[in-house]
Amino acid sequence: MNNEFNELLQRCAAPCQDTKALERLYLAFSPKLLSLAYKVLGDKGLAEEILQEGFIKIWQNAHKYQPSRGSAQAWMVTIVRNKALDKLRALKVRPKEVSVAYEGGDFSANGMNPDNATYLNESLEKITQCMDLLEAQQRECLLLAYYQGYTHQELSNKLSKPLGTVKAWVRRGLEKLRVCLDESL
Repeated sequence: MNNEFNELLQRCAAPCQDTKALERLYLAFSPKLLSLAYKVLGDKGLAEEILQEGFIKIWQNAHKYQPSRGSAQAWMVTIVRNKALDKLRALKVRPKEVSVAYEGGDFSANGMNPDNATYLNESLEKITQCMDLLEAQQRECLLLAYYQGYTHQELSNKLSKPLGTVKAWVRRGLEKLRVCLDESL
């Protein structure tokens, strides 16, 4: 199924800009992306707005997608997640605090089919295994930065640690995560 998403996203890119491919991507993946946006924003109207903005950005930037750097699903999730976090920052609102413990990769989508569920479960298992290999500080910083949208400075303040230390934890954690995920492919 992941290859299908990759192919559809590539068909959205110029010069062909296949609108049918975008429609299929939207039908297959919008419930998951809407759920993700809602989870970050906590407001259905804002989540729907972010979903629309996210798909516009996906359409306009499909030519920038590189399958060698990750799945189409991960690329689209990143776009929508970043849009939602940008909206929170623009509203000067912090995402609600959640436990730093793993929340899982289930985006609670109604449109989940067995192929997607299997792929997401396998991906989540790999990510969880790799996250477990990180030092506690690295794991906490990555989860706060990438899930809750904390900046390095905000992490430094929240954890009462020097900015350079926090940046090092994030950088080293990302590197360890990248190596681990590359090995598991």
